[in-house]
Amino acid sequence: MSFADVDSAGGVAGTEARAHDASAAAPAGPLSEVRAGERVIVVEVGLDAELAAWLGAMGLGPGQTLTSMRRAAFGGPLHVRTGSGGELAINATLARSILVAPLPSQRRVG
Repeated sequence: MSFADVDSAGGVAGTEARAHDASAAAPAGPLSEVRAGERVIVVEVGLDAELAAWLGAMGLGPGQTLTSMRRAAFGGPLHVRTGSGGELAINATLARSILVAPLPSQRRVG
């Protein structure tokens, strides 16, 4: 990705439409509820603009995919891998402010 792909809010150009499509296809829930091994798409980041832009630059913005790697015991941080390969530990409070939806290939049928 080049800097030209990043919009003025720190998101990746064209990702809002993909995030909207994902939210329409499956119910969104907080990142804090994602089980280890699940892949999701970020639908919305419910934080102030500066923190949301920083998270977007780190790969946690609307339309970006995440894989939940593991969760620490007793409400500890959630370890995630971004679609670009970066890995982050997200504290539980922050993870509750990030809405995600399952990727279309993970939807249950029937």
